[in-house]
Order: sequence, then structure tokens, then C-alpha cells
Amino acid sequence: MRNLFYAVAAAILGTLAVANAASRDQSPQDQTFVNAAARGGKFEVELGKLAQQNAASAEVKQFGAEMVTDHTRLNTELGSVATASGLTVPTDLSPQQEAEYKRLSKFSGTKFDVAYMDLMVTAHTDDLAAFQKEEAATQNQKVKKAVANAILVVKQHLSMAKSDSAKLTRRG
Repeated sequence: MRNLFYAVAAAILGTLAVANAASRDQSPQDQTFVNAAARGGKFEVELGKLAQQNAASAEVKQFGAEMVTDHTRLNTELGSVATASGLTVPTDLSPQQEAEYKRLSKFSGTKFDVAYMDLMVTAHTDDLAAFQKEEAATQNQKVKKAVANAILVVKQHLSMAKSDSAKLTRRG
């Protein structure tokens, strides 16, 4: 599920992208990234809540709680900055995200744990590549710095997801 973790950087990037929009220095690529980040952040919050309800493993429940906390904060920051600068921040999920949420919501216990953590590993791997691409492509030094900072968070989430997934596999 690409774009799943864009919210990690959305608040940081959104803040800078909004500032750039005010100075007419924002690129369409940066705006596209902010749009995807907002949807990805909402998706992370919703999946994190679902993990807290449907997971069997304490580690998976904790991971979900951390995703809710991190992405709620980042989504609020992005929304405030974007709104103040006249940017429209999407608040809906994509059809693909809605379908994936519906699929996962049918699982509980160990089956949920495995499916959720597999998705988290795949998504964070994809998102890390997307953040690195954005960091390399953007011409705005402030955006580049924000994305670089966000990459650290994505790497942390990926590491946690891999660790939790490995624990589930060993128990399996």
C-alpha cells in the first residue's frame, strides 16, 4: 500500500511547502506529496485504531497506538499549516485505502497481527523509497531538510514494524 506513511513527513513537509506556496516557490511535486501524506496519515490513524481493537499481540497493539499518536499529531500540524496558507488538505481515504481497511477489519487475533504487520513492513519499505525520491527531487532546500527529517521517522517505523513482524513469525 504505497503512500501509507506519508503523514510522517506531511506536517514537516506541509509546513515548508505552505511557506513555499506563499512565496510562489512550491513545486507541483511537493504539493502532490503533501496530498498523499494527508491521506496516508489518516489511513495510519484508522489502521492504528483497528490494531488496538483487533490485535492479539501486545506489540502489535502498541505499534498501532504509536501510529495513532504520531499521525494524529502530524495530521493536525499539516492541516493547520496548509489551511492557513490556502492549501486544501484531503481528509478522505483513497478507494484503495478504504478497501484495504475493510479487508483488515474482517480479521482479528493472530490473523490480524500477521496481516497488519506484513502491510506495515511493505508500506514502510515503499514509503521510505518515496521519501528518498522526494528528498532527491525537490529543489527547495527547506523541503529537502524536512523530508530528510521525516525519513528518520519512517526508518524508525520500518524498524519497529520489521521487529514486530519477526516476533510474530518466530511465534508462528
